[in-house]
Amino acid sequence: MKELTRTALYCAMFIAVGAVAGILGPSLIYLADLIDASVAEISIVFSARAIGNIFGALLAGRMFDRWQGHHYLIVMLLCMVAGLVMVPFSTSLSMLVVLFFLLGATEVSANAGGNMMMLWLHKEKVGSYVTILHLCHSAGCMLAPLILVFAQWTGHGYGAGYWLVALYAVLLPIFLWRQPSPTFEVKASETVPATKQKASFLAFLVVIFLYVGFEISIAGWISTYAVLSGEDQNTAAILVTWFFVSLSLGRLISVFLLRWIAPRQGIYGLLTLSCTGCLAMVVSDAPLVLIALWLGLGCSAFFPMLFSYANNIMALNGKRTGYVFVCCGFGALFAPSLAGVIIDAFSAKAFPYLLLILALLISLSWHRLAGMTRDT
Repeated sequence: MKELTRTALYCAMFIAVGAVAGILGPSLIYLADLIDASVAEISIVFSARAIGNIFGALLAGRMFDRWQGHHYLIVMLLCMVAGLVMVPFSTSLSMLVVLFFLLGATEVSANAGGNMMMLWLHKEKVGSYVTILHLCHSAGCMLAPLILVFAQWTGHGYGAGYWLVALYAVLLPIFLWRQPSPTFEVKASETVPATKQKASFLAFLVVIFLYVGFEISIAGWISTYAVLSGEDQNTAAILVTWFFVSLSLGRLISVFLLRWIAPRQGIYGLLTLSCTGCLAMVVSDAPLVLIALWLGLGCSAFFPMLFSYANNIMALNGKRTGYVFVCCGFGALFAPSLAGVIIDAFSAKAFPYLLLILALLISLSWHRLAGMTRDT
């Protein structure tokens, strides 16, 4: 019963984490108007959040090996709530940079902590549980634009959407405080030979870095890309919801699909969807809704499949998991920030080409990792 309660609690937490991750992209124009900044100027908040991810992951990797996991999660969730409450009161770009740095650090700490707690709680049986956890994350990302639109319909603007997410998140520390933290147990042996451990882990981090940059670029910029291509703001914001609806559906399907196929096969299939979706965005005039749905399927279970795959071949303690999320932070920093510069320099038409290049690089890096661990 305690396992079920904690599993449900981590899933509830990941809805909040997903909402925080998904709220920036569809509210980007709102934030620019809030402080009277250009699209190129406001894109620095992606960098601030990503740098926050990096520092938060480095700190979390150490703290989860030293503190009770739930205690550190409680501190991070309370800081996350404070950041969300303050965003609509921002009066300058520097204030937004500080707040999204804070949100980035707390978001990645809760993300890393939730993954670790689930791994430590369910051990070898974790595969489906991690996929469900990330399904809840994508559900939160999917809900974020709808919360913003709802807040605007009530007459309080997008800022009230940030407060609604904070109101939900503030309940989580209360429940976490009442539950014991899982503990890390060292594996008797690791599948990857000691001589390949470092190279395999580095190859795994490269895939993570590229993939996170790809997903965050889609979620963070597809709304702005749509606005610059002539769509109205609310219609463009809902594109992020469609992306995460499809992503969530793909994760749900994968929970059952993984009973019949190996993670390697699943990852290759997802990469095929991602590459073809980007190619369609470049060479066709397909509606952006269809593109968002297709790319959502391509991104759906990639991270949980890859994370579970890595857990099966090597022990993921706090330190290693911290490095994983440091790479997530660098991925979230590099590609989305580059997207803003490219759009500003070459117009919105350059955005699909950036996504296609990223999808091809992910495919090549995964093929290399799969080749290195083929016998494991």
